[in-house]
Amino acid sequence: MDDYQRLVVAQFFEPLPNLSQNSCHQFVLHHIAPILFPNSTGKVDIQPSPFQGSMSYTAILHTHSTSADHCIAIQFRSDKQDLFGVNEASRIHGTIVPLVTYQGMYEGLFVYTSPFAEGTPYISVLMSSEDFQLPLQKKTATVMDLADLVTRGSRVNTTPFDTTISDLASILENIRHTVNNYIFRHATLRNSISACISRLLPGLRNLATLPVTLTHQDLAPFNYLIDDSTGRVQAVLDWDGAIYLPVGSNFYFMDSLFGFMTPSGWQDTEDRQELETAFYNRALASLAAQGFGGITKEQLESQKAIRMLLYGVERLLKFKDERAEHYLDGYLRGLSFMNGYMFSY
Repeated sequence: MDDYQRLVVAQFFEPLPNLSQNSCHQFVLHHIAPILFPNSTGKVDIQPSPFQGSMSYTAILHTHSTSADHCIAIQFRSDKQDLFGVNEASRIHGTIVPLVTYQGMYEGLFVYTSPFAEGTPYISVLMSSEDFQLPLQKKTATVMDLADLVTRGSRVNTTPFDTTISDLASILENIRHTVNNYIFRHATLRNSISACISRLLPGLRNLATLPVTLTHQDLAPFNYLIDDSTGRVQAVLDWDGAIYLPVGSNFYFMDSLFGFMTPSGWQDTEDRQELETAFYNRALASLAAQGFGGITKEQLESQKAIRMLLYGVERLLKFKDERAEHYLDGYLRGLSFMNGYMFSY
């Protein structure tokens, strides 16, 4: 693990004085390994995963024998996972979604096992690259694979047409009410949000016909692993809480492929337009191949905008800091239909 990963692990164990990496490793050795490999007589070793999450600690169990070697990830979590999402995702996407199995509890932590996923988190590849840049060909490969991922397994939305429109309108009006009562550090952001809502409301009927897909709720660049050399997606993790939502609902996560945050605000990459065009073209082609032709980029981007506003405002209320405003401003600037709006942020 690098220094940052060690810090993440230390912060996870800080409120757990009776637990440590070593105690978790001993639990794996004496209680998990015998369950998974009851007849194994080979060597067993346990190491911390090189990539850690803030809400869990992950160890890697290696077994070595004359017949076969195995590599299993064991995750100790402070919260219980909803395995519906991961089971559905594995059914839809196959082996790029490692199946997760609940193994019980250890000292108040929930313990899960899954096959070890090959690859490196996209954010780690990006951060280790020169000038925080990746070759366009590699980024395009990641973009195309994610476009397939977020559209695969689409099916007809069975929610009544009028109910869908009413729900969308309610979401937007609630967002408008919230931001009207929020004290912004940059007051012009309120105007930008209001302008976006005003652009979205007249077109809600066009969104009621969108198909639904199993929607990953945190498709951030640390949750998809890529091949360092090609950019191809090898695994997508953390499907906890995934639910069926209209296609486009989590497209705002793609903005992490098109730009990055700086101390002064969001900055698009020079190749944003090319990458975003490739993403939408691939997404539309995937939907058409599944029988959903006639869908437009405008529909997908509008659905993206609604869920992006919901996500961004929830983040704003949670953190109440300038960084959350920067992200929301960056998301808004990335919407093509907001290009005519004069930002003064």
